[in-house]
Amino acid sequence: MITQDRKKSIYSAQPVSLNDTRLFAALVSLGITPVEGPAIFAGETADGTPRQTWFLEQRSTCGQYNTKELIAAWHDRQWMEAHPEHPLAYMKAFSENMNRCIDFVKARNRTMHVIRGKGGKLGVIGPDDPRATQELILRTLNR
Repeated sequence: MITQDRKKSIYSAQPVSLNDTRLFAALVSLGITPVEGPAIFAGETADGTPRQTWFLEQRSTCGQYNTKELIAAWHDRQWMEAHPEHPLAYMKAFSENMNRCIDFVKARNRTMHVIRGKGGKLGVIGPDDPRATQELILRTLNR
């Protein structure tokens, strides 16, 4: 059991900071405690949204994981390939797959299929169709 004095010595060091929200979530999932404090925004992302800075303790609550080592591992493909069963490797794979899914959905040519009437008329409306074209398609389907 860790005494209160021992807890102070473990967590009294400077916190580790990072801007990657997915990495932050992965580290918290491994038991690394976030350091509470004021929200800090370190500039903006490419799309103009504020970039959050997250702060974490230097070690996990169980003492098994070193935060800085895990951050380095997250960015090291060779480490990931050498440790495919490590929980961090699974979280990294999830993160990369999620990014690919989001990119796929964004890049897809989105269309809306509208079925109307007893005959089941089908209309296809593209995302870039002008409003007048969309209304014409909908009026035609209502005939």
